[in-house]
Amino acid sequence: MQPQQPQPDMAMLSYRITSLETHVQQLQTELRTYVPARENEIQLQSIRSTVERIEGDVKEARKQVTGLNDKLETQVKEQDKMQISALAKALIIILGILGSVLTGVLVFILTHPGG
Repeated sequence: MQPQQPQPDMAMLSYRITSLETHVQQLQTELRTYVPARENEIQLQSIRSTVERIEGDVKEARKQVTGLNDKLETQVKEQDKMQISALAKALIIILGILGSVLTGVLVFILTHPGG
C-alpha cells in the first residue's frame, strides 16, 4: 500500500492560485513596460547624433556671432575715425575764422592809429 498524501485544502489552493495570478499580472505589466536592449541602443544612438548636430550648430552660430562682432567693431572704428575727422575739420574751420577775425581786428588797429 502506498502511504496517503495529505490533500491540500481548498483555501490553500485558492490562495496559491490567487497569488500566482497576481504574479502573472505583475510580470505582464513589467513585460509591457520593458524596452528591449536593442531599442535602448537605437534611442541612445539617436540622442548622440542629435547632440552632435546641436554641437555643430552651436559652433556654426558661434562663428557667425564672432564674424558679426568683428564686422561691428570694424564699423564702430570707422565711424569713430569719421567723427574725429569731421570734428578736426570743424575745429580747423572755427580756428581759421577766429584767426581771420583776429587778423582783421589787428589790421584795423594797426591801420587806424589813434582812432
